[in-house]
Amino acid sequence: MFRKLAKLGVDHEAFITVERPLDIRYHRHEFSFIDLPPILRTELLLVLQERDRNSYRILPATIRRIVRVGMETRARSIHRLLDAEQARPRPDAGVVGFLRHAGLLTARWRYRHSGRDMRSEDVWDAAVIGLRKDRTTRTICSKGTLDFRPISVNWLRQAAKEYSRHFDLAADQVRDVIRTVQVASDALARRPHGTRPEQLTRADAHAVVDAYRHLTGPDGEPRTDSVKYDYFKLFQRMLRDGGDLEILAQVSARFMFITAESLPTAGPHKNPGKAIPDHIIRILDANLELLAVDAAYAAPAGRTRAFQNLMLQTIYQLLRDLGRRPTEIYSLRRDTLRETDDGQPYIIYDSHKTAEYGLELPIHRSTARVIQTWQNALGTIENIHPDAAGYLFPSPRLYGPQSRTHITPTGFHTNYWRWIDRIRNLPEVQDDPARPADFLTRSRMGLYNWRHTYAQRLSDNSTPPDVIKELMNHKSFTTSTGYIKITRERQRQAIETVNSTTIDRRGLLHGPKDYAAYVRESVSTPLGLCTEPSNVKAAGQSCPVRNKCGGCQYYRANLSHLPQIDAHIVALTADLASAGDIAEPWVHQSLKEEISSYKRMRTALLKEKSRLTPEDRAAIDDAVTLLQQIPASAPPPTVGEGRRMLPVTPVSNGNRT
Repeated sequence: MFRKLAKLGVDHEAFITVERPLDIRYHRHEFSFIDLPPILRTELLLVLQERDRNSYRILPATIRRIVRVGMETRARSIHRLLDAEQARPRPDAGVVGFLRHAGLLTARWRYRHSGRDMRSEDVWDAAVIGLRKDRTTRTICSKGTLDFRPISVNWLRQAAKEYSRHFDLAADQVRDVIRTVQVASDALARRPHGTRPEQLTRADAHAVVDAYRHLTGPDGEPRTDSVKYDYFKLFQRMLRDGGDLEILAQVSARFMFITAESLPTAGPHKNPGKAIPDHIIRILDANLELLAVDAAYAAPAGRTRAFQNLMLQTIYQLLRDLGRRPTEIYSLRRDTLRETDDGQPYIIYDSHKTAEYGLELPIHRSTARVIQTWQNALGTIENIHPDAAGYLFPSPRLYGPQSRTHITPTGFHTNYWRWIDRIRNLPEVQDDPARPADFLTRSRMGLYNWRHTYAQRLSDNSTPPDVIKELMNHKSFTTSTGYIKITRERQRQAIETVNSTTIDRRGLLHGPKDYAAYVRESVSTPLGLCTEPSNVKAAGQSCPVRNKCGGCQYYRANLSHLPQIDAHIVALTADLASAGDIAEPWVHQSLKEEISSYKRMRTALLKEKSRLTPEDRAAIDDAVTLLQQIPASAPPPTVGEGRRMLPVTPVSNGNRT
């Protein structure tokens, strides 16, 4: 025994100081840590206990190699052992993987018992702290660094850390906080009192708002309105929700006025066109058998390649037919399929995004048969972890934490994109005159595009808006409109619905017209409809009264134009205040009369709406939501030569003109 150990670097003194059984012979499934240094021995024992607790495999051959490397290099800890193995000419991949996981576990244990608070420092190790990967999961980060140092203003940097810690934010949320607070920090760093929160003023708040309003990306290109809005709302939320934190309690009340500011939200989706066309779906369905695992795939024990292929094909068919988010498909329960009292099939699913569970969705019988076929195949598999047995698509892994849950997104994504590539490279697809291969790309065939396809299918079938909203699990039909391309038929129905509320500038109701008359006799403007013949002929670009719609006899408006009218009243009121003492009385008078004209229109429209039944009012609201996705043809009247102009027209006042 000594001769064997001597070859591994154990001298005689070390050998005799360790008590060990005589004539012991280790079998292939056995190993011993008795000759390792105490710290390394303890760390390895703890790691083995943790891996066993989480269902990871423990391979005796790998452990014996680790013991041998530890004795040869005389490493005293797992981190030293990992460095030694990676420095070898041919490191063992299994040993390196084991030691990396072991190194992460020991780093967490050391941090937990060190008394050190990394969350008070400027750089966080998300894996060591044990942060969740994102807000939708309980999975702990295995790597990743969170660096608060780009936030140059000290009090904002401390506030970002305290806010992230107090609300126990996930790693992706902390990154969002760092990015958005950095914008405010860069703006305040250029202000006289930016580093002293108690001395901040309204001017400082305006500077921060302007920084978000003119936010640019790393390439210098302006960010989208959606990104600007999200960044600013997160900064406001931090100030508002973190008001009880010590550092934010010092911020002056004059600066906190910023929480009442707002940025324009992202405009509605204009004909996104993300739905997958029917002819592409037919090509995919015709080549469904190509959706299969790779030839090099090693099926887990007890499962065949045919079984894995059927799982992939079932997931695709459910994505195509159900319109659910991908994670909602992966996490379906094994007993998801149900029937109503009259035999109509439906499924039970969970919406993780909205935190709603046990939702019901009616499905076609063909989709129910797809689920039943898979359930029958799943019933033949025995080696499924008890924790994963309740899922319709249990993880194919047999070991580790992932074996306890459903299939991961990566497990399907990889095979899905390989399938798309196989179909795109088929000779009949390449030679097709319709060029379907150009559509089979990652930008057009993403998994979320199937949700758009489902919504578009509902819209094309003239499904009522409230039904679309419910089937898509949206809080508002406005959200649903972002998933569909508004067809001419849908637009015609919406226009005919709201046309019944059309009034002129005097508030008189005009009888509804059919769609053809609407298109022929009117043109859309920023504030309503124009029926002046010459302007209609010029597509809204030849207004004889220079867009003073409220004073024109050809002006028409309906309930779909209320938001624009409200916004214009606010803008004109702001112009009146801006004019102040610098303008002559006729300017004030012109603005006041124009404001009054739009207020009369607004009152008349609301009066018409109050006369409607609840059912008609709901139909009008849904039609208005649809029509607001269609942009007006004429440009806003308040923009000119790069600066805001007062929208006034001279009126006769004595000898003034």
